Amino acid sequence: MSQSYAPLFVGSYQSADREGIHILRLDAESGSLSKLGGVAGIDNPSFLAYHAESSVLYAVSETDPDGGVVAYAYDAASHALTEINRQPSQGGAPCHLAIDPSGGWLILVNYTGGNISLYPIGDRGALGEPVQSVAHEGSSINAERQEGPHPHSIYAVPGTSYYLACDLGTDKIYTYRLDAAAGRLEAVRETNVTPGSGPRHLALHPTRPFVYLIDELMNRIVAFKLDADEGSLDPLQTVSTLPEGYGGESYCAEVAVSADGKYVYGSNRGHDSIVSFRVGEDGGLSLVGHTPSGGHFPRHFLALPDGRWLLAANQNGDNIVVMRVDEDGFPRHAGSEYKMTKPVCVRLG
Repeated sequence: MSQSYAPLFVGSYQSADREGIHILRLDAESGSLSKLGGVAGIDNPSFLAYHAESSVLYAVSETDPDGGVVAYAYDAASHALTEINRQPSQGGAPCHLAIDPSGGWLILVNYTGGNISLYPIGDRGALGEPVQSVAHEGSSINAERQEGPHPHSIYAVPGTSYYLACDLGTDKIYTYRLDAAAGRLEAVRETNVTPGSGPRHLALHPTRPFVYLIDELMNRIVAFKLDADEGSLDPLQTVSTLPEGYGGESYCAEVAVSADGKYVYGSNRGHDSIVSFRVGEDGGLSLVGHTPSGGHFPRHFLALPDGRWLLAANQNGDNIVVMRVDEDGFPRHAGSEYKMTKPVCVRLG
């Protein structure tokens, strides 16, 4: 039997009467994707998080003005997802979530709600009622997109109790500390970024103190030096995600660091590409190249841990495109794709 990656969970923009979450398998020899299962019953399950130890998948329901979050038990034998329970998101358009490494807490961000919600995780992965809602305040210079706070993502800093939250509306990265015993998020500091840049997602280097932020509105990746003791960020470098001379409309989305820490990838929605950079000794980035995403509006992608494969989810192209990563870290089309309506997030189980 050939090596494979499974399960791969895919979230999408889809109505509750259709399968919005698909479960896939990637054949690691041929690069082909096949469907193992799926589940309906949730509106716009756009972003996902999986807790491997408890085999529970969490999905936002990205609706406005009232969103939600749903917990599912995953059965590896039948590839079935069974709903455990659901909770309100306490804000509109929840778009990202993170599971605390302790397994005891789930943190969710509401894009239009402008706030972050904290949930206890109980027996068998059930979500308790939210115990805290932290509201962001402020705005920035882009009147159309930054009229108020729009938190877009949140990430745990490994080995610490810190979390980093990107807010596209206020042009800030917020550092929080999670008091797991008390069930409270405590504000620690704010890192200001370039006005109008629109910080969206970030990725932490797996072994070194570097963080890479992708700016949606200015199409850039910013490298930071991370002080894990303080939860602080110091900028090192800013690079464009677009080819020199490109003048079309485009908006960045996802950023990721390869498992070996040698490469950083970003997605361009409009230019419709995956950009690749090599990581230097000082954490700086040098361009490797751009790979067409094989569809329109690559909202998310997954760089698999063996370093051989990258899966690009083209939201408006209705497909997931398989790319084989060469020895120089450059993704190339492998000739395989999986068709589904508006894929938004790909997670490895």
